[in-house]
Amino acid sequence: MKVGTLLHPERGVDFVFEEARQADNQGYDSIWLGDHLMSGRGSWRGPDGPTGPLDAFTMMSAIGAMTHRTRLAWSMLNVSFRYPSMLAKVLATLDVITKGRVICTLGSGSFPGEYEAYNIPLPEDHDARVGYTREVVMLLKELWSNPAPKTTTFTGKYVQVKDLPFNPEPYQKPSIPIWIGGESEPTLQIVKDLADGWVTLTRSSNTQSERGDASDPLLKITTAPDWPKRDMTVVRQVRLFVAETKEQAWADARQSLGEKAGEQSHEIIGTPDECLEQIDQQAKVGVNYLRVTFDDLAQQERVARLLLPRLS
Repeated sequence: MKVGTLLHPERGVDFVFEEARQADNQGYDSIWLGDHLMSGRGSWRGPDGPTGPLDAFTMMSAIGAMTHRTRLAWSMLNVSFRYPSMLAKVLATLDVITKGRVICTLGSGSFPGEYEAYNIPLPEDHDARVGYTREVVMLLKELWSNPAPKTTTFTGKYVQVKDLPFNPEPYQKPSIPIWIGGESEPTLQIVKDLADGWVTLTRSSNTQSERGDASDPLLKITTAPDWPKRDMTVVRQVRLFVAETKEQAWADARQSLGEKAGEQSHEIIGTPDECLEQIDQQAKVGVNYLRVTFDDLAQQERVARLLLPRLS
């Protein structure tokens, strides 16, 4: 089981850089940034102000320059914000600069207000958006595995390039790994057909996590006959509260989540042994990668000190 952590640029540039530096030194496998153009894109967020969000690619390039080990991912890269061929180029460039630490984590987009405000075209039909994502994935794989002096011509319904001598060649061979986020049937089909990983949205209930049985919806998917036989990364987002004592772990969880701590569907809480048991239940339904978000650097440090060495 590998663990990545979602960073918090909304807390300020200095804070997110410190999060990333510490995660790099602490042994986290990856660090993640959101990819949004506006803060007030949903009813649960406040209005936009003058300080952010910052561009996710620019910030990740800076983070890549100050880190040395952790892989770099987004939650999720919106395929419609950048021309597909240029998306291939910027990702390959960052992969070269960071010597193979990029994970191409893609999503089809879900907040129309961003598109309208920035005048970015967005197909209203969900299946059309996912169809566009499928063609972007196909193009990325084609370009990254056939660099110049070869040329690539791709003629899809939504995506086209003609006689493109692509460069730079990615550092990772044969290609930068592509993980797809989402759970609609068309999205899952992209995962099964083309992807190296799947970033899930479904969160198990606590009862399901304790049993690790077929009631968890992920198990039905990852054990189905059409699930890929190749190696696949399956990511689940969780909240993780660990401490030397059970009492301290639960105190941390209640401070973060209130009195409903333990009733949520995506929490791992307890001593290191207790957390490892809960993580093992995640593995039983096919999860092999946890993406965690922390309230502060102290929580991040405790997970790194108490759990990461045992997971590795």
